[in-house]
Amino acid sequence: MTGLLNRRAFYDEELPRRISRLERSAQTAAMYYVDMDNLKRVNNVNGQQAGDEAILYLRDIMINFSRPGDLVARLGGDEFAIWLDGIDEQTSVKRVQQLLAMSKEMISMSGDDDHPLGISVGVAFFDPSTGESLDNLLARADAVMYSVKKRSKGNFELAPAPGTPLEPQG
Repeated sequence: MTGLLNRRAFYDEELPRRISRLERSAQTAAMYYVDMDNLKRVNNVNGQQAGDEAILYLRDIMINFSRPGDLVARLGGDEFAIWLDGIDEQTSVKRVQQLLAMSKEMISMSGDDDHPLGISVGVAFFDPSTGESLDNLLARADAVMYSVKKRSKGNFELAPAPGTPLEPQG
């Protein structure tokens, strides 16, 4: 439906190749794990087609946000990922703030005023010098995204460095 990479193509094909290249060049990257807030409410109140339109609207925001060479994927349902090669941590934080600002336009598609449509983002910074596995990187991004959703929605959190214990999700 979106024309974006799917979960398998993103995780199994693109990321291992990119991480290998980053390890050789000693460059850093960032993984943004993006989850839509309150999409279910949009579907329940306005119908499935309105939900699909919201997904496509977010796809367009992420494509317009990304740079040539960045990867944008739909992992399934209302979960997406953006991979940014060659970016430092400080720039990554500025960029996710820009993405959140762009996503504010989605509020007009909300199911109701009490459940605004938006996004929550977990950001994991990748530094090849740490030797971190792809699975751990993804777990860090996923964990902080759920932390944002649990606390406030519509925001982002930067994952702790590899090897730092993640907050319990229970």
